[in-house]
Amino acid sequence: MQRVLTSGGSLASRLLFAALLAMVALSAACGGNAKENTATTFDVSPRGQSVVEGNSIQISADVNSANGFDGLTWTISGPGQLSNQYQNSVTYTAPFSVPANTNVVVTATTNSGSTGYSALTILPVGVVQSAQQNVQQVIVNGGPAQNRPNGGFTSVTICVPGTTTCSPIDGILVDTGSVGLRILASALPALPSLTDSSGTPISECFQFGDDSFVWGQVVVADVKVAGEVAGHISIHSIADPTGFSIPSACSNGAGSDSDSQQALGANGILGVGLEPQDCGLACDPSAGGKPPTPSYYSCSSSCTPTFVGLALQVDSPVVFFAADNNGVVVQFPPVLGSAPALNGTITFGIGTEVNNGLGSATIFTVDGNGNFTTQFPLTGQSLTSSFIDSGSSGLFFPGSAIPTCSSPNSVFFCPASVVPLTATTTGTNGSQSVVDFSVGNADDLLAESPTDVAFSALAGQNGTGTCQQGQGACSFDWGMPFFYGRSVFVAINGQPVPAVPAGVPPAPWWAYAVGSDAR
Repeated sequence: MQRVLTSGGSLASRLLFAALLAMVALSAACGGNAKENTATTFDVSPRGQSVVEGNSIQISADVNSANGFDGLTWTISGPGQLSNQYQNSVTYTAPFSVPANTNVVVTATTNSGSTGYSALTILPVGVVQSAQQNVQQVIVNGGPAQNRPNGGFTSVTICVPGTTTCSPIDGILVDTGSVGLRILASALPALPSLTDSSGTPISECFQFGDDSFVWGQVVVADVKVAGEVAGHISIHSIADPTGFSIPSACSNGAGSDSDSQQALGANGILGVGLEPQDCGLACDPSAGGKPPTPSYYSCSSSCTPTFVGLALQVDSPVVFFAADNNGVVVQFPPVLGSAPALNGTITFGIGTEVNNGLGSATIFTVDGNGNFTTQFPLTGQSLTSSFIDSGSSGLFFPGSAIPTCSSPNSVFFCPASVVPLTATTTGTNGSQSVVDFSVGNADDLLAESPTDVAFSALAGQNGTGTCQQGQGACSFDWGMPFFYGRSVFVAINGQPVPAVPAGVPPAPWWAYAVGSDAR
């Protein structure tokens, strides 16, 4: 994720640049692993799911005599009824009418006090009939701090795990360039900390490519977006007051501490990138050697770098949805020049519903780092570390032939007139597509349209020099302007996608189509 932030005042006052997230690693999908030191001590399936009003689902508990099972009691918090209670299962029936999405928790408790639960959302029939249960609105509006151009913001609902105590939180940046949900602690309800096997709390330093960072505890929550539910997952509580100083490996040499709404330009980040966890096998104990730093930390008397298994890492909420869990589709209408606001959507799932089919979208498979290649005639380069990133406020690429702006916008381009350009994106599967775009003068854009927040021609410098054998200035960051007028698909590693064309490898991959042709 690239970030374009202001230090204060309006969007036009000052723009600062931070580079892409450095935490890119391969990982495998992680399903039903329970988190440590929370109310859940055994798994209940489904962990989270939506139920249409008047409908029933079966809920099962993963307990038996071999695990010390001594009897089970089922209880409900919220509306609805339980029936057909057996040793390891129960039927939940939703009420016949609810005015809006309604929170329910079904809990299983053994006689010895062990518990597990299923987090549910009851959906009105009208929501399902309108095919909106997997669709969430996203708006480009400057964000809660009114200092982020080309940022798409949405809302999420965070629930204390196993309860109906829930808080809707808006101002969440939708980011295809990172993985996991990160929210300022000041916006969150009180949530249980995630601990390792010894009971020690886990914190995370999530660094950006310019060494700016967010720091805080990893906590457990039930997460709800649109009609989707991710029960009992790890999220990152930014600026969580743990009582420990930020480790020097996290803060030393950092461009900025982004642990505030003003610095982050958001109340949080919903990372819906290509992986199911934010660090993957690189942070897992199976990696051997020393744990990567800065990354996860074990904090007792002090904070020290630690390995963290996949089950304890910050999760992509999407992979824990009951059905629409293999990726997302991000869609925005086109922008001609600039706009004061722009409404778009994020649709969960690919090929799982009538509204998220691939249609005519072209699939671009990626290398081991989640990247594809951009052939860029302006420089005659093949930029082999290219990616698609809704968290970036502009298009960022090596472009020394285009003048940059003066301070404080020196990382943005300021040509004397609009520069039309073209590039070709190429996946590792050989798929290609020509992309036409323009580069405007950032100073002029902001001065001429001081109340606008969506800019189609905002672009900036991302390295200088050449790209040779994957080394040097090899990255083309297709940021938010790329999304305007397109349907962009993000298929998550390890998650099967139905109806994929023959010969296309399994996820991860990107795909896109012009306009709404994909639907």
